[in-house]
Amino acid sequence: MTSILRAGGTNFDVAAFVKETSLVPDSLWRKGEKRFPRSKTSDAVNITSGVRFIASKFDFSELSKQIEEATAFLLQHHETIKVLASFPGVEAAVLDFGAEVYPPGWASFTFPPELLALAGSAGVSLCLSVYPTESNPDADA
Repeated sequence: MTSILRAGGTNFDVAAFVKETSLVPDSLWRKGEKRFPRSKTSDAVNITSGVRFIASKFDFSELSKQIEEATAFLLQHHETIKVLASFPGVEAAVLDFGAEVYPPGWASFTFPPELLALAGSAGVSLCLSVYPTESNPDADA
């Protein structure tokens, strides 16, 4: 998983935001459309509209690099991200990092003050999505 900036809300006009932003969306969704359009078994529909932007392309095995790249992304696009977070209808803007955890399943992750300050001043929450993995590749070395 990469680091993703996502924003959405029940009354968010995602098309209007995308039309006026210089950021290139990775994907978007619209309220009322099928949540999984290709699914033959799920008829679930989106209850919000939203948009996703890639803040870092580094994989969840490289969290420190994700943090560096996402910090640079926030620095470069700070004003635009502030506009996104306060755009009419946006209820939440979240920067989501993915990280892997090896058995026995505990870990500690620290975000640097610069990232915290940038995200907070842009109106963006931080999220850490943790994915358990089978084994630590460094354990065999």
